[in-house]
Amino acid sequence: MLTKYKYVFMLGRPGCGKSAVYRKLEKRLKEENLASSFERVDDFPKLWNKFVTDDKLQKEGKPRVYSRPTDDGGYKVTNDAVWNDILKEVNADILKINKGAGHIVFIEFSRSNYIEALSNFDKKILANCLAIYIDVSFEICWQRNVARHEAALAAGGDDHLVSREEMEATYLYDDKEKLLKIKEYPVVVINNEAQGEEHLDTQVEKVIEFLKK
Repeated sequence: MLTKYKYVFMLGRPGCGKSAVYRKLEKRLKEENLASSFERVDDFPKLWNKFVTDDKLQKEGKPRVYSRPTDDGGYKVTNDAVWNDILKEVNADILKINKGAGHIVFIEFSRSNYIEALSNFDKKILANCLAIYIDVSFEICWQRNVARHEAALAAGGDDHLVSREEMEATYLYDDKEKLLKIKEYPVVVINNEAQGEEHLDTQVEKVIEFLKK
């Protein structure tokens, strides 16, 4: 039986393992016949475009609008309006998606204020959604971000580091506890701090069991 949920929000700090969770969920959803097609929407490309726009403005001798570069090769957001602005763009994109039977849209982003962030989405989306909070401590997320960045560079890629300054300013604390008390949409918490496939498999099953309801 197909799940009734059409949208799945994946929330958590950068480095919490959204991609790993998504891959396992996609596999299990197919195995359980809960969904037949999937789509991932990430707000980071939109944020990165703002950074690139600022770089171009700076080269032209004009003031930056959204961010400033950091010493470790990343960026620090200087205009907090950008956080809601890019989610409004994501919301508009999602509303254009042709959502047939069995199709689930996964929406992933990191914030300090998830309740405010989710308020940028249409009520039709929130009425048919499940939010997954991927719980991983700040320091482990930072270590994973650095390791991922260094591995990508070593392989000749063009990976973009979330700066330590941005990590501490935006993602050190969040409103997880308040999020869990929200009744407007259901929230499932999974822990991805421990290493190992078996641990994550167990955590992902919590989501599968919920989607069966």
